[in-house]
Amino acid sequence: MKLSTKARYGLRAITEIAKFYGGAPAKRKDIAEKQGLSDSYLENLLIVLKNIRIIETTRGINGGYVLCRPPSEISVLEIVEALEGPLDLVECVSSSKSCEKSDRCSARTVWCEMSEIWRKTLSAKTLQDLLDQENSIQYLDYCI
Repeated sequence: MKLSTKARYGLRAITEIAKFYGGAPAKRKDIAEKQGLSDSYLENLLIVLKNIRIIETTRGINGGYVLCRPPSEISVLEIVEALEGPLDLVECVSSSKSCEKSDRCSARTVWCEMSEIWRKTLSAKTLQDLLDQENSIQYLDYCI
């Protein structure tokens, strides 16, 4: 299974906003430019994240986007599920009633285990973890 550009670009955009946490709001134009995203596509992603209260906007000349909570309290899972929807690999994982064979299906146990691992991995990472990782990578990138 592959994540769509919604999740990949959305996570990059929200990480960019997280860099400004506690400071001035991040401007959409700057986020789009730094992340190589089209402004209109980015706007659609940010609307979704605003609707579920991960970010909020401020208007005016000094306006932009800010996180509603500290980066350490926002999991990657929360962002990905907001943009992608539930991450169940197949419908019967979240709703056993969707398939008449789900109660006796050996394959369903595999799908459930994979979905749980997926969720556990993504919920263990926060925006702060991504910022910390990005900072450590930048420090390693030096020339003499």
